[in-house]
Amino acid sequence: MTEEISKFIAWNPKFELGIPVIDEQHKHLVALCNDLYQQLISNRQNISKEWQESFRSALKECANYVVTHFRDEETLMKASNYQRYKEHKNAHDIFTKKVLSSVASFENSTMSDAIQFVHFLYDWILSHIAMEDKMFAKPVLEYFVKNGNI
Repeated sequence: MTEEISKFIAWNPKFELGIPVIDEQHKHLVALCNDLYQQLISNRQNISKEWQESFRSALKECANYVVTHFRDEETLMKASNYQRYKEHKNAHDIFTKKVLSSVASFENSTMSDAIQFVHFLYDWILSHIAMEDKMFAKPVLEYFVKNGNI
């Protein structure tokens, strides 16, 4: 199996916003989601609860990274006076609560719960990055051009 086929989410250039720092962060988020998926796949036959610790560790790394990423996106949206900032931040807040809740309650989760969570991340990445984030790219890029950042 090739590396691309073994990934849960393959990075696609159509996800790129043209904002280098955000594009790199998005690639890292995709990689983190793939790591979570690989943790599950490699441990799916493990009948003990040991798989939970490695998955929880990967999940915490994902949660910590998301906080940094959202802060960076929100800073750029505010600086560029993005008109839908409040709605976008609200989506970030809802996502963050879901991830933190999942981390907090993970010790009582089953493999099925973990798989559902990874699918939730998959759906979020595809819908949020590919659609929602595209909406703020133009004002941020215009802000960069206006202020000589690009």
